[in-house]
Amino acid sequence: MTTTKPLTLTSGTAAKRGIGFLTSEAQERPVKLTSHGKPVAVVVSAAEYDEQRRVLKEAELKLLSIAANLVADRSTMVSTNVAKERLLAAG
Repeated sequence: MTTTKPLTLTSGTAAKRGIGFLTSEAQERPVKLTSHGKPVAVVVSAAEYDEQRRVLKEAELKLLSIAANLVADRSTMVSTNVAKERLLAAG
């Protein structure tokens, strides 16, 4: 994931510069769009988006595993696998 400071543009400036400019800049760093001084959108490269989704999914699975282990540790009736299945179904 990127740690580069985003380029901040007003939505009007972004519109004037065009989609080509936005996509080109997004390959290098996130582009934060603002309206009336407030952030309204962020444009990132497809690679950055995919990496963020991968990291989020990895964190979700780790949290699920921890929760399932906690449930299983406190229950003599439920195995870790059953607890994971129940947590997935509830989510």
